[in-house]
Amino acid sequence: MVRRRLLPMAVVTSIVSIILVACGGGAAPAPATAQPASPPPPPPAATPTAPAAPGGSGSSGASTGGTQFEVTLADPAGSGSYEFKPDNLTFKVGETVTFTFNAQTEFHTFTVDDLGIDEPVDGGSSSTLTFTFDKAGTFDLICIPHEALGMVGTITVQ
Repeated sequence: MVRRRLLPMAVVTSIVSIILVACGGGAAPAPATAQPASPPPPPPAATPTAPAAPGGSGSSGASTGGTQFEVTLADPAGSGSYEFKPDNLTFKVGETVTFTFNAQTEFHTFTVDDLGIDEPVDGGSSSTLTFTFDKAGTFDLICIPHEALGMVGTITVQ
């Protein structure tokens, strides 16, 4: 009689043991350790800038960044005359241009809404922008704070 009771108890004990092992009744897993973040890559090396070609066309550059082009954001000696030098720029579809913008004494922007360009430049400093022209047309170039004072131009993409 004792034997008849031990056999079912042994079966039940085995089943309960299997369920506990299958459900993770063992030791708790070790917490994951955070991996240290790798340092950011170094910034790319600066490339020399060639002066703008006369006539408002981009100059040919041998740099891998494409054509190098310099634009002065001028406000000559507080004269109230604001202008881009040059103010009419011509490029080709697919051409990549690295612009260097030099603001003389005041804050300016180099903004071409239809191309998604809006580059701010603090007075007395420079800014660099690399842009690939992907659509043809003639686009309005403005300096946002000085547009009403005549600081406008055009970019033609052929």
